[in-house]
Amino acid sequence: MAWTNLIILIALFLWLGFETIWDLRDRKIPIWFSLATVLPGLVWLGCFVSPWVAVLMAISIISTEIYRRSIVFGFIGIFAPLPPIILLFPTLLPLVIGWWVLVSLWFLNVLGGADALAALALLLFFPSWGMAVCIVAGFLAWGLAVLWVRHRKNLGLRLWTVFSNRLDGERLPAIGALASASLIYFLARLFYA
Repeated sequence: MAWTNLIILIALFLWLGFETIWDLRDRKIPIWFSLATVLPGLVWLGCFVSPWVAVLMAISIISTEIYRRSIVFGFIGIFAPLPPIILLFPTLLPLVIGWWVLVSLWFLNVLGGADALAALALLLFFPSWGMAVCIVAGFLAWGLAVLWVRHRKNLGLRLWTVFSNRLDGERLPAIGALASASLIYFLARLFYA
């Protein structure tokens, strides 16, 4: 693994770990926490992939704020820049699909905005299917770990109750899932590269 990637992964892991502690304590993450990883991710994308792709992704990200005021313009602003990215760089398909899924989960209120932007930051630095899989694995690992901590003895019963009755589960602070994803990605690259 290249030293640059290693340093970026460690920095992202430490920042996401800090965000996790903040999220567990306060449950309100300031917007600049997300910008602290997304802005460098856009710069990285602009320097090492293409400035046009970075601009298109920035338009898509900024449009999430427009969406709160105007659903139509926000929706167009979020999704219209994504097809040109695929046309310019087909290898960025994991980034585009990942962002599309994250925005959709945010629209459905499954993820918070800070969670979606933190996951996007991982994809900006590492736009690969491997990182997308690690994000999913991070969410699964974090969700099971939090459920185990909260419902140790009754974990099986809790899961059975939620699934059998089709109940809404608990909404958990999810930034820890992304710290877990960065750790899983690091370990996967370390042992399988």
